[in-house]
Amino acid sequence: MKLLTLDPKLRAELDRRLVEGHFSDYSGLAKWLGEKGFKIAAKTVHRYGSLMERRLEQVRTATAQARAVVDEAGGDDDRITAATLKLVQQRLFAVLVELDDADLKPSNLAAIANSVAQMTRAAVMQERWTEESRARLSERVGKAERKVIAQVRTAVEAAGGKGLSDDAQKQIRAALLEITR
Repeated sequence: MKLLTLDPKLRAELDRRLVEGHFSDYSGLAKWLGEKGFKIAAKTVHRYGSLMERRLEQVRTATAQARAVVDEAGGDDDRITAATLKLVQQRLFAVLVELDDADLKPSNLAAIANSVAQMTRAAVMQERWTEESRARLSERVGKAERKVIAQVRTAVEAAGGKGLSDDAQKQIRAALLEITR
């Protein structure tokens, strides 16, 4: 597209004018570009503006989806990663559905298959990491719990043999779990 070869500053000004003008007045923009020494038809500016408008909408949609993922996950990195993978999988599926047989070249299919394989591998690795992290955390909680109970028993025995009530043990365990989360 001829507009892509414009000087970066001039193209940035065109982009700004397109956005500020709500993607209208393509004839006026073509005239303005003509005054700058570039003979470009209004139809070409319209095509460029439409493409830019679609891309901006895609960015807005992606941003909204990213915000929704972060809000839903509440800052939990595992959930953010899983949700992001799910979004990318949905987008790839949408691309596959929208492809016409004429657009489906072996290289396109290979690239999509490679993306799916990489995402599947990433999802499996993320799930494995989450399970291993939970197992390590559970092990640490168990060790801490046993250590505290042993220390409490020692303290109780030293205080005359009166044991801890079940309620007191539950409160200690709950406090330990709060610390490790």
